[in-house]
Amino acid sequence: METPRDLTSPASLQSGDAPVIIVENEAESMPVQEEKSGATGQNYLDTCPFCHLNFHSREPKLLPCLHSFCKKCLPSPSRNLTLMEAPNSLVDMNVIRCPVCRQECMEIDVVENVFVKDSAEAPSSTVERTVQLCMTCDDNTEASGFCVDCVEYLCATCVEAHQRVKFTKDHTIRQKTEVSQEVHGVSTQRPMFCDIHKQEPLKLFCETCDQLTCRDCQLVKHKDHNYQFLEDAYKNHKQHMESMTHQLQEKKKLIEEVSNSINNGLFQVDRNRASVQNEIKKSICSLILEINKKGKMLINQLEAATKDHETVLRKQQEDIGYLSRHLDHVINFTKWATAKNGGTALLYCKRLVRPDHLSTQQYLITALCFPNVNSVRFQCRSSYWASNIELGKT
Repeated sequence: METPRDLTSPASLQSGDAPVIIVENEAESMPVQEEKSGATGQNYLDTCPFCHLNFHSREPKLLPCLHSFCKKCLPSPSRNLTLMEAPNSLVDMNVIRCPVCRQECMEIDVVENVFVKDSAEAPSSTVERTVQLCMTCDDNTEASGFCVDCVEYLCATCVEAHQRVKFTKDHTIRQKTEVSQEVHGVSTQRPMFCDIHKQEPLKLFCETCDQLTCRDCQLVKHKDHNYQFLEDAYKNHKQHMESMTHQLQEKKKLIEEVSNSINNGLFQVDRNRASVQNEIKKSICSLILEINKKGKMLINQLEAATKDHETVLRKQQEDIGYLSRHLDHVINFTKWATAKNGGTALLYCKRLVRPDHLSTQQYLITALCFPNVNSVRFQCRSSYWASNIELGKT
């Protein structure tokens, strides 16, 4: 995996510029966005989720989650994992996170996407599709037979050589026209060659190791292992895949039913929320109306309870005002009368200004100045409303 080169040295930065990161991996230079194939309608079976280009000539890689990426767009390892492969033997494994589904996998589990490579490299012209060439020699000769054991098309010359060689003389050779469509589909794929024996095609499938093998590897490295020829292994695995696909489709139906049920539940939740909100708002309006009505009634009761008391107090206020003014007049008169030197006038008016008269006025003043005042109190328990209003579950 290529690692990013950080060009943040003083020489590479100008005044006021931010650090610049140069990456070799296209996946690291683009923002990672989680794609939802169901929402976008793109399954990315033949195009890269990052660059959105066709996989043709871009060395596509297939992850265990079945998402494919160009080699340049393949994400770098997100972390390192140390595993114990054997007693006292630790192995460091790179872990890759798929940017589409976020599933993690080991870097060693990433394989070449042969499906896309075969479709990209398949012959396009009518002549190329109809003419099957020999898969053994390099003479580009049209094939005339098919070896069932080797799963290879052979020209007439190679058929004769095939039947002469000791190792292949017992193989079953069929005419090209007798080959079934399924075998034709397998054989028209571009052959893959062994990494060890470069000239040997991978035409066997080791069931013990669950991998394609060449003839030499099967005889040496995979000796005594159970194996099948490519044609038979293809038929069996295809049937298994079709059966598994059918099971997955049934599970998908169940998932869709659960999804529909969840959607219905969400719809019910939204509808219930809106309904209860309306009820709460209506209740608030009703409470406000009732509180206003009660408030008006209490104000009327207050007016009735305080009106009589207010009338009495105002009458007393009027009387005390009169007595105060009269008392001022009497005080002024007595001062004026006593200020005169002559006693004739004072004695002549003696019966009008009497001490008992002044005492009576004093009693009235005392009675009026200390009236009984009855107060009205208001009581309201705000918590009473809150304690009687709540949500309930049904």
